[in-house]
Amino acid sequence: MSPYDLNWLVKHTEPRTAQMVAQLKEQGIHHLELLAVMGGLARHEFVEPAFSHLAYSATPLPIGRNQTISQPLTVARMSQWLLEHARRGRVLEIGTGSGYQTAILAHFFNKVHTIERQESLYLLAKERLAKMSVNNVECHFGDGQAGWPQKIDMDAVIITAMASKVPLALTDCLKENGILIMPIDSPASCIGCWQKKGQQWKCLGTAPAHFVPLLEGKEYA
Repeated sequence: MSPYDLNWLVKHTEPRTAQMVAQLKEQGIHHLELLAVMGGLARHEFVEPAFSHLAYSATPLPIGRNQTISQPLTVARMSQWLLEHARRGRVLEIGTGSGYQTAILAHFFNKVHTIERQESLYLLAKERLAKMSVNNVECHFGDGQAGWPQKIDMDAVIITAMASKVPLALTDCLKENGILIMPIDSPASCIGCWQKKGQQWKCLGTAPAHFVPLLEGKEYA
């Protein structure tokens, strides 16, 4: 039986992870390889130890520095949009956080470029990903709104913090037909998926979501 068959996956996954995967399926996440990856990834290792028992529940959780790891459905929905619409070359992630979303992206994309503005979170995520032998990720400590320090054309950009405007550095680096995943707070708080079409943007999907705000600059621990 294929490991991407949901029945096989639930049967061969530890109970709390299996419950999370089954819930994601019920909530509309249908990409079986994504479900398999999330089912096999130790989410409890990406949260503060005091909250590890809640790691697979349907809620955001603290990771330190007033930041959170998004609930599994939000992570899965953003990832599924990318897998449905984006080329699997290079992806730029703004807001490394714990590195959980980064690790998922690394399974599917040839190269993940990720930026974190909180020095302590950057160092922890970089160490965590290295211990997990995630080798196709390049981490950068810096201001995500400024984009990647070198000019690289990206197939997708995923922003994991709420913005009231779209930083031009992040849209300019996208290739034609590239995919932008971004939370916005106007006219209502939501997460959206857009495709770049010249100077226009085609909306491919939206869903309600809540994120910490997208801030400028760097913060040193």
